[in-house]
Amino acid sequence: MKKIIFILMLFTFIPAVQASYSYDGIPFTIASQGTVNGGVYIDGGHGMEFPPYSQRFDVPDGHIRWARLYVGIWGGKEEYEGWVRVDMNGKSMDKVPLMGINDDSPNVYCSGHGVYWVYYDVTDIVVNGENAVIIETSQGEPGNKLDGRVYGAVLAAVYEDKNAPGITYEIYDGNVNLHSGGWSGKQEYINYETSVFFNDMQDRTSPNEAELTVVYLTSSKDLPDYLLFNGHQLGTTPQYLLDMGYNTGVTDIANEVSGDACFGSGIRSSYFDIECFDVLEYTQTDNVLTFLLGRDLDGDGKIGDNEGEDYLHPVITSLVLKHRTATNSGPDLSIEVEIDEISLIEGNDVEIPVVIGNPGGLHEGFVRIRLDVDGSEASTTDVNMDASGVIRSTINWHATAGPHILEIIVDPENLVLESNENNNVYKAEVDVNTRPDLSISIGEPKKTETENSLAKASTPLLMLLVIGSLRRKKAFLLAVFLVAACFSGCTGPGTENQQTDYQVPIVIINNGESPARQFDINLYLDEEKIAALHIQELDGSSLMEEELMVTVAGGEHTLKAIVDEKNYVIESNEDNNVDEIVFNFT
Repeated sequence: MKKIIFILMLFTFIPAVQASYSYDGIPFTIASQGTVNGGVYIDGGHGMEFPPYSQRFDVPDGHIRWARLYVGIWGGKEEYEGWVRVDMNGKSMDKVPLMGINDDSPNVYCSGHGVYWVYYDVTDIVVNGENAVIIETSQGEPGNKLDGRVYGAVLAAVYEDKNAPGITYEIYDGNVNLHSGGWSGKQEYINYETSVFFNDMQDRTSPNEAELTVVYLTSSKDLPDYLLFNGHQLGTTPQYLLDMGYNTGVTDIANEVSGDACFGSGIRSSYFDIECFDVLEYTQTDNVLTFLLGRDLDGDGKIGDNEGEDYLHPVITSLVLKHRTATNSGPDLSIEVEIDEISLIEGNDVEIPVVIGNPGGLHEGFVRIRLDVDGSEASTTDVNMDASGVIRSTINWHATAGPHILEIIVDPENLVLESNENNNVYKAEVDVNTRPDLSISIGEPKKTETENSLAKASTPLLMLLVIGSLRRKKAFLLAVFLVAACFSGCTGPGTENQQTDYQVPIVIINNGESPARQFDINLYLDEEKIAALHIQELDGSSLMEEELMVTVAGGEHTLKAIVDEKNYVIESNEDNNVDEIVFNFT
């Protein structure tokens, strides 16, 4: 029995090394966290416009510790490609390619039918006070198909002010495509909701303010959507929904008007929304935010056209807990790990993804990570913790077969003075599988039992033609010709060169514990390849049976079957991949 402890349920926000396109979207992951005397600034966006798109931000006074600029772009179709270029405060950044379904840039989140959410690290560019951003895309460029209109720009910044009260914060970003059947109604899968968990925050039980911020792309007015914080529905029912016949309790958080979800008229922002909520009364030790595409209001088991958004892309959320006084909280290093069970194969150099977090006070500098296997040090690596409070890295292990106890420790020498030293170790019991071991064997060929369908079909045809021949001499001659053709070689004894179809049973066994993937089976007759079969996957300690057809003349012939002839699968034993028999075909 394979054992992976504390992985899938507890450590869910560790992303792949780099983003890639996904129709259903890029899940939310933590972008920044910490405890600081100061504040979090998130603002921007005035709705979809053609480029060049300009946006201004007014950042409060204080030492900028971390900042990201986000830009939303409409591609038109996921197959269309183009680019985006941003200038901030007179500094022109590199052109970023937008590759749609082929995108794998780490700072480009593309989902749905080409909805892009691109981020830039701008900590060293942002200034206190006014910041100016200009965005250009490939829209209008000869040969360009990318739509290129800009949904909006958002600046998220954390600033430090030692005279300000203390805050604890977490900022998440992503690009989730919430959808039902889509505009065509033919989408095979639905994606009605997504959640974000704010669970690793210091001093979370005693704030005097709690501010939640959310940002959406592709929003539509008059189509309901909902936002839940710890199970409590946020926002109010707008008058226009009541006028449309909806009942009280139906909300339209993402309605192309920013700043109106709780009160006020807000600011018109086409296909873009940014909203803030006071959630102090709902805040608890662990907090969960849920975005809902809509609700089944009529009880028919689905979210209908007027019961929710067609498409909705939540892209940012943050929770900021504010305290009355300044804080002197020390750093608090933590470690989270996700182990890919499939990669745990003997002899593999496994790269184990780790996330080092710091929800506590600021710490900037190198931090060591150590891997112990069965109580002995196996490897170490150093990472540079910065003001984001989140560092993603990997630690390597040359895996050996069998059960092992893994311990991954951040700051093993306790060089960092922390407020909590009890969350620095990840421990798991794992089983490392042996390599795949493919073997193959040939069973006894069986003659294919088939009727002579041509002769059988010719009997009624002959009758029709004979009847027709009673009137036409030419028809009679044609009938004789067809009958001769149909039955020629089908009656009477066969010649010595006559060939016969046989089904050759093949058994493939994977004697190892790990799956074998993407390999071929080749069948040879007298050293000539006559049949091939591609296998996607064969689980460890399992077998499969296949049949390959051969057409062969009578007499003795040699059959040879080879599995994984090109050695695509790295096996523990390569000497049992061939079987050969001599068989007398009659």
